Amino acid sequence: MKIYQVGGAVRDKYLDHPSKDKDWVVVGATPEMLLKLGYTPVGRDFPVFLHPQTHEEYALARTERKTKPGYTGFTVYAAPDVTLEDDLQRR
Repeated sequence: MKIYQVGGAVRDKYLDHPSKDKDWVVVGATPEMLLKLGYTPVGRDFPVFLHPQTHEEYALARTERKTKPGYTGFTVYAAPDVTLEDDLQRR
């Protein structure tokens, strides 16, 4: 299991802007692994968890595939074999 900071906070760091929002992606893990480590599940449609101490959001690496029109018309695949690159392409 590896954890990476992603999203706007990374961009803001390189632009020397302050950032409050931290996004984390977890690669090589399952929901069961995070639950054993004390993370709290909060994602209804996606595998998102709150860190036991910081309460920041940690999302399992995932891919999405469009299946219907609209915001809910897609399927999510989150598994230990989804790479960081796969997740970043989705973003």
